[in-house]
Amino acid sequence: MKGQHDNQLSFEAGTGYLLARLGSLAERSWTGMLRRHNLTPTQHAVLLALREHGPLGQQALSRFIAVDPRNVVPILDGLADQQLIDRHVDPSDRRRRVINLTPAGRSTADDLAGSATEIEAAFLHGLDHADQAELNRLLQALHTSLAPRNPSI
Repeated sequence: MKGQHDNQLSFEAGTGYLLARLGSLAERSWTGMLRRHNLTPTQHAVLLALREHGPLGQQALSRFIAVDPRNVVPILDGLADQQLIDRHVDPSDRRRRVINLTPAGRSTADDLAGSATEIEAAFLHGLDHADQAELNRLLQALHTSLAPRNPSI
């Protein structure tokens, strides 16, 4: 009996292959969305972290986006150049810099969140809501199990 996968090579059914192939397709959509906003993935993470958590000190922001605090300044400089964030000295601790979204940054972060939702919906359209939730649960479990052993994940 012939099925829809008869022309599929055996390696194409492997979980690793499927994750890599689907990851590549998702990355293509994601990269295009970021390019349209003139942002890097790390700048995207900054904007969404600030959108979700409000103003943050540079140290806390660095932890949220998993970037060494010494490397976060150029990321923030790029966002400040685009007038998406502002930085100011914390009046209660003059050594601390607080990062905040500007109105343009808030609008961009809202657009990014909406675009991400649209991309995800288009990517997962072949699954019903229960399967989408189960896929997300499984991927989170896999990520959690791998992340401690591999900090680059």
